[in-house]
Amino acid sequence: MNEDSYITKKGAIAIAIILIALIIFSFIFYRTRRTGNYAVIFHYGKETGSYPLGLNREIRIKDKKGRLTNIVCIKNGYVYMKEANCPDKICIHQGKKSKVSETITCLPNRVVVEVKGRETGSLDTMTH
Repeated sequence: MNEDSYITKKGAIAIAIILIALIIFSFIFYRTRRTGNYAVIFHYGKETGSYPLGLNREIRIKDKKGRLTNIVCIKNGYVYMKEANCPDKICIHQGKKSKVSETITCLPNRVVVEVKGRETGSLDTMTH
């Protein structure tokens, strides 16, 4: 057998260290994400509304024929898909969202809910 095809002990240790570092980085990244302030709902690619996460409410979404397709619920600082008439109900099983950039998507009904942070008028970067 050719010994060049095997991973050496040093190589295995290096791979283990890299994997552990990636796991730690991922954990820190996901735990320190900012909590969002509002949810934006898009239907057929167009923004239909922006709702603060601090006010409990239900948003009813209807298709172009006026039939109810989805109910988006905002409760206790979270947004989630409460009901949907799509066949697979994947959007309902995506769970509650509250962090910036998290989304809930219902592809059959073309509904996307995105959590966003507070909009401010200040500059994030400066250029020279």
